[in-house]
Amino acid sequence: MKKIKKELIHTWLVTGAASGFGKETCRQLLERGYNVIAVSRRMPQFTQANALCLSVDVTKPETIKEAIDKGIEKFGGIDVVINHAGISTKVALEDETYESIKASMDTNFYGTFNIIKAILPYFRKHKKGTIVCNSSMNGISFRAYGAAYCASKHAVEGLLSVCWYETKNFCRVMLVEPGFFPGTEIAKNIDLDKTTVFNEYKNIPDSIIKLDSCRPNSLSIGVKHIIDTVEQEQLPLRLILGEDALKKIKTEIKMLGKDLKNSSRYKMPKI
Repeated sequence: MKKIKKELIHTWLVTGAASGFGKETCRQLLERGYNVIAVSRRMPQFTQANALCLSVDVTKPETIKEAIDKGIEKFGGIDVVINHAGISTKVALEDETYESIKASMDTNFYGTFNIIKAILPYFRKHKKGTIVCNSSMNGISFRAYGAAYCASKHAVEGLLSVCWYETKNFCRVMLVEPGFFPGTEIAKNIDLDKTTVFNEYKNIPDSIIKLDSCRPNSLSIGVKHIIDTVEQEQLPLRLILGEDALKKIKTEIKMLGKDLKNSSRYKMPKI
């Protein structure tokens, strides 16, 4: 696979940089010699000369604009935006609250929209740029007790697919669909023992297929795959990370194939 010129991806803006995927992405990028604008609601802690750490709330567009301006001022430009910011929930749909759904959509979907909206004018003006967004295997598939999370990640899939199609003349776009990676804080504020108050929803397996046999995913290896892929000249629309993600998405594709085959039996009448 042909490599992209390094000057086209020299400076990266990374969200969610205080933990998990974002923190590990910053660490590896700095090791490779890239400039990194590390942003998170909680101030990231990188001390290298080629790092700029900023406190940013992705749900507030004005703070994103400020971070972009400061990054351009320090490094002379921005080449890649990679969004790792995200939160999750784990309750049955009937137990979900409006506040919980809104919080998930605000961070996972509107946060992603705010970042893309803020950077596109700059990328369009300079006729180059790369956008990478961390979705989830549950952005294509689903899980029990995940209405807010899955809905927000499905929305991210739609948003980035349109972005990929509309910005082909000047921008590269890639979605990342990770499985479960230990070492992230996606489940930090989730009470795993309280999924529902209703007996009818209790003890439902998270997935319609068994994932117990899947090997644990490595955060460092997963991030390496993301960066290695961005360093290629041509990006896939989707990068699926983890054995569990591959199994779940393959199952979803099979289900979709069955629905497509069944639906094709019905012919629309000619008018």
